[in-house]
Order: sequence, then C-alpha cells, then structure tokens
Amino acid sequence: MLARIALASILVVLTPSLAACGDEAAEIADGDVVRARADDQFTSGRRTTITLPIGQLLVRAPKPVDEAAADETRSREAVSAPSGSVLVPITWQWDTWGSDRLGGIVDTRDTPHVDLVTEDGRYRLPPPDQDAVGGESFYVVVAGKAEERSLEIDFDGETQTLDLVTGDREEGRAAALYDIDEERLRKKDCSKETWFESRTVSAEFSCALIGPVLTPYAAGEWAPDGSLWLAVTLSTEMRIYGETNLFGTGARYLATDVKVRPEIDGERPDLELSTEDDADVCPIRSKYTCGWSKHLLFEVPEDDPEQGPLDLEVTYRLVLNNSWGNWDPPRRQRASAEETLKIWMD
Repeated sequence: MLARIALASILVVLTPSLAACGDEAAEIADGDVVRARADDQFTSGRRTTITLPIGQLLVRAPKPVDEAAADETRSREAVSAPSGSVLVPITWQWDTWGSDRLGGIVDTRDTPHVDLVTEDGRYRLPPPDQDAVGGESFYVVVAGKAEERSLEIDFDGETQTLDLVTGDREEGRAAALYDIDEERLRKKDCSKETWFESRTVSAEFSCALIGPVLTPYAAGEWAPDGSLWLAVTLSTEMRIYGETNLFGTGARYLATDVKVRPEIDGERPDLELSTEDDADVCPIRSKYTCGWSKHLLFEVPEDDPEQGPLDLEVTYRLVLNNSWGNWDPPRRQRASAEETLKIWMD
C-alpha cells in the first residue's frame, strides 16, 4: 500500500511546475513525468507484453512529441518540451487476466524498477500501479530526440529490455515465464486414483492438482543458474473415513491430522509453501474436514526439466465418530495411502 501511495505522490512531485495558470505551457525539465489526461490515452505504437513473476505488463509507446495540449494532460495545462528535448508518451497496464497467474508460487512483495533509456540519458520511472484498472498514461521529458528508446525492467535483480521502437524484447532469465502454458494452470482432479478405497474402506477423499509449471522465479527468488523451479500445487481433503466388515456393521472416523510426503525421483521438494487458505487447515470441525494444500517447489535442471512422476504418501490420524451393529472399533487409528501421479501427461 505504501508503494502505491508513493506512486501517486511521485507523479505529482515530479511535475510541480504544472501548477501554472492560464493557457501558457508549464515549465518542465528533463526527467519529469507528466500524467496524461486519460488512463489509456495512447493507443498507437506497438503493443508489447512484458511478463514478470508477478504478472504481465502491457506497454504502448507512440513516437515522441514536442508538446502536449491542455486537453491531453491530467493537470489540463499545456506542456512543451524544453529546447533540445522531447516528450516520450507511454501507456502501460497490468493485464488482469495474466497478472498473478502464479499466485502463491511466487510468494514475493517485490515490485519492478523501470528505467526509460535513450541515446542521451536514463530516467527512472514510477513503478506500474497494479491497482490501476484502466492503466496509466504519461509523458516522460527526455533530452535529445529519443530516436533510440527502450525500457529496462528490473525485477529482483534480473533485467528485461523492451525496445520501444522495434518492439523487440531481451528476456534474460525471465524467458521461461513466457513459455508457461495456461493449460498447466488449470486445476485437475486426482481423486480418481484408488487412494484409500478397498472392499472394506470407503473414504470421502478428494485430491486436486495444479501444474506442473516450470518457472525461473518462485518463493521470492530466482532459480540457481542452470535450473528452473518445477512447481506443483497439491490439495487433499478427507471428510469421512468409513470401515465395514461387509456384514452390516461398520464405523465412521473423522481426521484430526494429516501428513503428506511428496517426492519426485526419490527427492523431497526444496520448498513447501502453504496456500494459506481453508484448504490447508486440519481439522475444520464445523465442516468435518481435514485439508492439506501446498505449493511444492522442486529445483530441476534447465536442460531436462520435465521430471516426474509425483509420488505421494498420505497419512491421517483418525478419531471415531460413530459406529453401528456389533462393531467394536478402536477409538483412534491411522490410515495411509500411496499413489503415483503422472504430472506430464499431454
């Protein structure tokens, strides 16, 4: 929240001279940022997407201009570039569909640092506001003609470059972010496996999987050189665990605790991050449920990242809820299941 408040302040502070009255052009200097009147004011120029760990930024940047009329600025004051300088117009907006695609996998509060770079200078810009629904449009005052102009977007120490003239991108270590398939981010049911089911056991058990996703950034850090993060979000839930002797007697149990042991090729995850919602709470007594939900991160080699399958062992502690017939069940017991999930099915 502080960063967003600071953004609004910067956009005002950088242009104090816009308080001038009348139709005269306000005085501005190189490096000033002048807010355009409309949030999505600039529709010409190449539309390019920059993918960051925290989302996708859509950018448009028309050709530089010498001045902006009063009806083109937020202050409703005409502005003219100083002699030997120009105004570089930029519109950018977070893509509401593409942003926060990786959710809790990223687990960071970092924001991008953006510089506008021309043949004659470098200018730090206020960071894009992720809450600006309509986008943000502004002019940047730069020295020279800005015939060469680009944005350098640094996120947590790694920089991408966007050429505003050609639309070309240098993605660097962020390249793998552009390869993430939306299909991989869809939740898939993994309850159809046998799990606890047998002739004498009937469990109200569910399993859901998101991924696998190969990302260069997760848990607030870039993967080590030569590696990627293989991320899987796994959720399990036990409601009722029932047993019967097949002769009309049986018992129902509720889960009070759960342990899940995930492995790929015999290796445990490098990191496990809670989804931090009710899906990762056990027990929820009002719902008679026991949930476990984690983002699992495995470091895998960049040149051979499709590791798998995912081996799982799930163990519940159970307490007797009720029984019927002549059944004399133990008050407490444990129930375990093992399954192997093929995570790279096309």
